[in-house]
Amino acid sequence: MTSTTGPSPEPAAADPCELDADELTDLLLRLLTDDEFRNGLARDGASAIARNRAELGCLATIDQDELEYTARRFRGNLWSGDAGAGISAAFPRSLELLARVGWNRERLLAAFLRSPEFTQYRALPYTGEGISLEEAFGRFATGLSGDANSGDSPDEAAGGHALSSTLAHEMLMALLTALVHEAPVAFRTDLAQIMPTTHGYAAVHHHPPALLATWRGTDHPAGQAVEEGRELVPCLYSSTPRGLAFGPVSPYTAEALTIPGHPAADEVRQALLKRGLW
Repeated sequence: MTSTTGPSPEPAAADPCELDADELTDLLLRLLTDDEFRNGLARDGASAIARNRAELGCLATIDQDELEYTARRFRGNLWSGDAGAGISAAFPRSLELLARVGWNRERLLAAFLRSPEFTQYRALPYTGEGISLEEAFGRFATGLSGDANSGDSPDEAAGGHALSSTLAHEMLMALLTALVHEAPVAFRTDLAQIMPTTHGYAAVHHHPPALLATWRGTDHPAGQAVEEGRELVPCLYSSTPRGLAFGPVSPYTAEALTIPGHPAADEVRQALLKRGLW
């Protein structure tokens, strides 16, 4: 008698990796940035985490050791970058303030990679337009400023604005430098306070005077002394091919540059232009 029961069927093979460009980018970013997703692949296998057969086809080809190395390198590049770039180079003072309240490198990167600000960053070169790493991290870390601005710390001398002001300062310095010297500019900026000038870009931001005294090694473009007793001091950031300048300016100058239709706007801009700052 011939048996009608054949051998057990083989498991269905995964389809080839046939994701479109957007799907492939999404998968790659999940592999690089999502620790739980990556650990799930190592622990449970591709079939346990794949969303569909096409994604399974991609995941099934991955070498786990190579993936872990690539993920570590990706984070390292975000932090240190090449030729002195990266988060650590752009935000040295801010990172010191964050470290005082427990936000070390590992904790910051893990939280940043899960943040909505990171999704706006152009993390991969072929993923279209996005904001810069410095703007993405600066906006993310500004949301942490409540932690670093509170409690009994040396930062209380800055009136509780230490981290938020330091982040804004370092973010503007990095962004204005990149906008002038990076060619071609490979990012957009969503900071409305950044203004195009005749030879570059500029911005005005207000800072506590106690913080200005700690930011050494900066130029003072308008030669304006800090008025005693002021809670916040307007400061001008100016970036041209000649370099980056920063320093306090008068409220009159700040208003002329930032208030639409101000009657002194042209006069102030011309004065800055003559000094190589516009």
